[in-house]
Amino acid sequence: CSSCKSITLGNNLDITEIDAASNTGVDNVRENIIASARIAPQTKYKVFIIDEVHMLSISAFNALLKIIEEPPAKVIFILCTTEIHKVPATIISRCERFDFKRISVAEVVKKLNFIASSEKIEIESSVLEAVARQANGYMRDAESLLGQIMALGDKKISAAQAELVIPNYNSQEIIDLLDYISKKDAAKAIRLINNLVDSGLNVKNFTSEIITILRKIIFNKINPSLASSLGLDFGEGLEVKVSDLSEQLNLEQWIFITQEFLSVYNSNSNIFITQLPLELVIINICNSDQSKPTKPTSSLDSSRLPKRNSPAGDETTTRAVLNLSFLELRDKWPEFLIKIKKYNHSLSFVLQNCQAKEVKDNKLCLAFKYKFHKDRINDPQVRNIVEETLLEVFGSALEIEALIDENLTISQEVLREQIGAAGGLTDGAEVAASEPEGKTAATNDSKKTDLLGNLLQAFGGEVIN
Repeated sequence: CSSCKSITLGNNLDITEIDAASNTGVDNVRENIIASARIAPQTKYKVFIIDEVHMLSISAFNALLKIIEEPPAKVIFILCTTEIHKVPATIISRCERFDFKRISVAEVVKKLNFIASSEKIEIESSVLEAVARQANGYMRDAESLLGQIMALGDKKISAAQAELVIPNYNSQEIIDLLDYISKKDAAKAIRLINNLVDSGLNVKNFTSEIITILRKIIFNKINPSLASSLGLDFGEGLEVKVSDLSEQLNLEQWIFITQEFLSVYNSNSNIFITQLPLELVIINICNSDQSKPTKPTSSLDSSRLPKRNSPAGDETTTRAVLNLSFLELRDKWPEFLIKIKKYNHSLSFVLQNCQAKEVKDNKLCLAFKYKFHKDRINDPQVRNIVEETLLEVFGSALEIEALIDENLTISQEVLREQIGAAGGLTDGAEVAASEPEGKTAATNDSKKTDLLGNLLQAFGGEVIN
């Protein structure tokens, strides 16, 4: 419409934008806002946009408050700030407040990819992810950086070309560095740091990037969904590497390493050998007992792992395998998730995002939507934890077979409810013994009748035919 076009061109007389950072005084409020607000609009409304409103002086706020308390019928005020705590409560209480949050890396990459495709320019995905991380959740900054990269003029832009515009994030180098540290290989870690410094590395920025990735690792150890909910995602390529790296040490060890790098970042030392503080912290971490690699369980001592009570060829175990039905698997699956959480917290989350397909020939078939979840389960150490816990819960020697199903949908809400309901479970034998024989049989008949519904509840999904 004509109003939109005039606003875009900047010649709409009813739209007034004021930069409070350079117009902080009360006189500017009186002349630019109060006096102008008394003039009737040419269109439906007269709009005042005050940017960085927290920069106004106290007297300017008091003058603004008078007109906000009793605004003319056709006047709208839009107050913008990044520091809401500096705006007086008397102003805030008379406003309708909207908080804008930072955008996730995945969403920024999606938008940048759409722009590049529209412009018929091919850009490597690693470049778009680097731009998204550099923008720190702000789409305007991301689009500005993308515009600078596109200005290079080529129809196909590589990572090497993009580094002329955006700084190298050194993501792979940080992964390598933390891998060396987790393996207590101080020599390789120090050599890596010095090679980067020789190529012009900014040590302060590099340390900041290390801390950012360490923060992600810590959140992964606490709960993999936590980092995503906080918008701390790095893009698909880096996410897989960080996930694999996080399993090399336990939570306490990663916290210790993070604290060591934080001390370097906060030291503000202007030493003539810029990399020396990093070298010292690497040596300190590698020589500390707190950063020793964990045992095969990745996060807990192997003494806490369940032990096999029967040899593989034992007749009792074999009979249990043959008698284990899918119904029994469904009934005890929440208990299995709770028990495995004791041995590996993040593994429980991975298994909540899978679907049991069938039990056949001593094998439990599990379907995963994402390849990195399947790869995680196929890790020999992780597979051992899963199979040992299955034996403990089901009394059956089961092997795991993992496959990919990209169309998989898991009902997380229902699953969480069932896990919560199973929180008070004791040993399965004790539960069965506490029920009268007739009641147990009746319950089993009821369960068989409602098998389909219970399966959908336990493992997610929906009936499509």
